[in-house]
Amino acid sequence: MRADHALGVFLRFPEKGKVKTRLAATMGEEKALAVYTFLLEHTLFVASAVQAPVTLFYEGGLPAERERHPAFEYHVQVKGTLSEKLIHAFSVLLTKAEKAVVMGSDCPEISTRILEESFSLLDTHDVVLGPASDGGFYLLGGKQIDAHLFENIQWSTSSVLTQITRNIFDVGFSCKQLETLSDIDTEKDWEAFRNKRANE
Repeated sequence: MRADHALGVFLRFPEKGKVKTRLAATMGEEKALAVYTFLLEHTLFVASAVQAPVTLFYEGGLPAERERHPAFEYHVQVKGTLSEKLIHAFSVLLTKAEKAVVMGSDCPEISTRILEESFSLLDTHDVVLGPASDGGFYLLGGKQIDAHLFENIQWSTSSVLTQITRNIFDVGFSCKQLETLSDIDTEKDWEAFRNKRANE
């Protein structure tokens, strides 16, 4: 029996020198690893509180069996572009559920409330998008997959959100955007988040 909704998370092993390379360029590899570990722990905590099956899509390989959390399912990301990785992830999730949401592990402001809201919005919209302040997106949800959604997107640029929104409407899908949140990609992003949290 298929679930009503499913969540997928893109992530990497927290290994020194292999995560947050843009952060490491200015902060050093040790601090970049610490930041990524913080982001990863927050993301998995939020995901574990969602009332839905959660699949972790690891880049490069899976953790050892003894290191896997029983609450999660595990898949390896396919090799290729981010477009191909997203298509694969949605294909996996939509065999298990009517609605699927995929997110990364770079957003310290993500919350269970936002994830639950994204699933609810898919009751009345074909696609839900979580816009990031840098022009990308931190979350994408849908009830069906169409490869055209991911065509001609210049990934890792400030045009990503505009380009995928264009594709969504070209396909004829309805779309609802969530609140804008910040991803952590640079030292400036990290300091802005720390300052915001300190002032709350």
